[in-house]
Amino acid sequence: MPFTPTWELLSSFGSSRFAKLSVFVPVFGYFIIFNDAFVALVGSSMEWACIAFQSVACGDGGFAKLDNDFMLRKVVNIYIALSAIGLSTVVFQGFCPHEVKKFWHVEDYVAENTKVFHHEFNRRIRSVLNKSVPKDTSRIQETFNRYKEYDRPKASEMYDRDILALWFSFQNTRFEAARWTCFVFFTVGVALLTYPTVTVFLKVCAIIIMG
Repeated sequence: MPFTPTWELLSSFGSSRFAKLSVFVPVFGYFIIFNDAFVALVGSSMEWACIAFQSVACGDGGFAKLDNDFMLRKVVNIYIALSAIGLSTVVFQGFCPHEVKKFWHVEDYVAENTKVFHHEFNRRIRSVLNKSVPKDTSRIQETFNRYKEYDRPKASEMYDRDILALWFSFQNTRFEAARWTCFVFFTVGVALLTYPTVTVFLKVCAIIIMG
C-alpha cells in the first residue's frame, strides 16, 4: 500500500507551539536577516570563534575555513527552512478537520463522542458517509441490523463506535492535495534546517578540536 500522509500524522507537528510560532518567520525573519547590522554580525561570528580558540582549522585548507558569506548563507537556509515549516503549518491549520486537530487519535475521538452521540449528528454524518464511503457505511448498518435482534443496546453501542470511527477516518484523509502540500513543505523545511545546523556544528567542533 503506497504511503500517503494523513492529518493524524501531520498533527503530531502541526498542532505544536513551535509550528504555530513558525508562521511568523517569513515576515519577521526577512526583516532580521536582511538587516545590515545582522549581516555584519553573522559574517564575523565564525571569525570570532577562530580567534578565541586560535584554531589551525581556520587556516588555508582547514576544515573550518570559511568564505565571507558562509554564515549568512547558512542563516538564509535556516530562514527558508523555517518559512517552509511555517507555510506547512498555515496549510495544516487551514485544512485539517477539527476532529483530527482536537483528538489526534481515533480512539480518543470515539471515546469522547460516544457520550454525546445523538440522532441529529448521526443523520448529518450518515448523509456524507453514504456518498463518500457507501460500502463501509452499509457494512456498519448491516452489522447493526444483524445484532439488534439479539441485543439492541449492545448493537447500538457497536454502531455508534463504528460510525464515529469511520467518520474520523474519513476526515483524516480529506483534502489530499493539502495534505501532500503540508507534508512536502514540512519535509523540505526539516531537511534544509538540518543541513546547515549540522554543517555549522561540525565546523565549530573542528575549530575547538584542532585549536
